[in-house]
Amino acid sequence: MNRSFPLSISSQESQVMNKHSEVMEGLKAHHAIIAGMLKGKRFHYIDIPIHDNIGDLLIMLGTLRFFETNNLKPATIATTHSFKHEWVKPGDVLVFHGGGNFGDLYGHIHQDREKVIMAFPGNQIILMPQTLFFSSDAARAQSAANLSRHPDLHLFVRDLVSQKMAYEFTPHVYLVPDMAHQLYPVATPDKQGQGIVRIQRVDKEKPNTPESLRQLSIRTTTDWIEVIGEDRKLINLFEKLEWRLNHHGWHSGLTALAKWYWAPVSRRYVKKAIKVFADHESVVTDRLHGHILACLMDKKHIVIDNSYGKNSTYMNQWTIESPLTTLVRESA
Repeated sequence: MNRSFPLSISSQESQVMNKHSEVMEGLKAHHAIIAGMLKGKRFHYIDIPIHDNIGDLLIMLGTLRFFETNNLKPATIATTHSFKHEWVKPGDVLVFHGGGNFGDLYGHIHQDREKVIMAFPGNQIILMPQTLFFSSDAARAQSAANLSRHPDLHLFVRDLVSQKMAYEFTPHVYLVPDMAHQLYPVATPDKQGQGIVRIQRVDKEKPNTPESLRQLSIRTTTDWIEVIGEDRKLINLFEKLEWRLNHHGWHSGLTALAKWYWAPVSRRYVKKAIKVFADHESVVTDRLHGHILACLMDKKHIVIDNSYGKNSTYMNQWTIESPLTTLVRESA
């Protein structure tokens, strides 16, 4: 396994790869401010994703890599609903998992996060890089009213649209790229893939296929849930184990469960996605983390913007200078 480029690579191709690598390495450096905020402090990593979305798992694994690289050790790692308030001491920092669920598109997740934040007005809160989106002005106003009361809430955002909105929630706003970039470079099989794979959303963020792409000969069409396949049963096992630990009051085992069971399972899921990408020469995707995974693997790809512009706003801020990626708009 390596990321070395083929011996026959042309000078022009070498320049393309070097430019892409320069962009990717530069993105990782933006997270230094987070390391500075956590140095020497006791902190909890909360709201880890227990589901089959490869994107969220890439974010989590990138965050854990970031902690490791900077010698930062979370006191606890837990889901929001298993996190125990008694674990928090004065001076502790609560670090929430990043992603694209800040808003009312995934309302229950955002509301659970709000409840924890509001329960700790005396502790510093860090929300790792997020995309903000509300379809309802009323829900946005209510959330802003709730969170703006916290005096030490630090909100990291992934794009300019989110940055503008974020000031409604806190004056402490920072523009940085997604935590999954900490995984660059991802080791890939030393072989030439064949054909095009399309990673296509089937959820509420699914876009329409652009006219310019309808004639492409796609070898494989799939989405994250299909990539994971039967291994999804490992999620159910985690949930059963977590319930038992909570039910019997064995709270000390929750972080161990996340670290020694769920993190390896997440790596297993991500390796499946890496294999799918590696088996193909190029990628077409409407998933933000389909784009990011292709970037991590130095893979040529086309990105279709999603239903509310999450992909385009992110790419225009961080990755548009990579010569390996092309952005297209969805059809009307």
